[in-house]
Amino acid sequence: MNKTKPLHSNMKPHGGKLSRPANNRTERQVEEEKPLMLFSCKDFQYNVQIPPGQSYDDWEQKRRLATALNKFTAICNLNRMEAEQQKLIKVYGKFPPKSAFQNPFPDQDLEWAVVMKIGGQKGRIAGHLIGHVFYVVFLDADHKFYLSEKKNT
Repeated sequence: MNKTKPLHSNMKPHGGKLSRPANNRTERQVEEEKPLMLFSCKDFQYNVQIPPGQSYDDWEQKRRLATALNKFTAICNLNRMEAEQQKLIKVYGKFPPKSAFQNPFPDQDLEWAVVMKIGGQKGRIAGHLIGHVFYVVFLDADHKFYLSEKKNT
């Protein structure tokens, strides 16, 4: 008395061939999502090193503060790699050897960078990066954070 149970409708043998070869599974590669950029003003040098830097009030009077905030908003929609590739942020690494500013954190090994082209070619916001967070340290309207030889003069 060898009774076999009827197969469930999902378990019936398939009449055709498999659509892909057996044991040849290709996994879809999922790109890891990188965190978007953030800005912090906790390290801003209020009323320190002015000049060569400027205060928020100085930038407000020269109509640069709104431009800077609009630039921050644009950068915050990008991850760090995208911001660097689009040349919105330039990473220098160590504190510049020739700078009109003094390093306020000489005992820390920080990765220094600037947000570029704020209200013209010269305007910069200098700071340091930790991961995807840019810490604003100086407002640099006159491009004095990283002094370099003038080209083509």
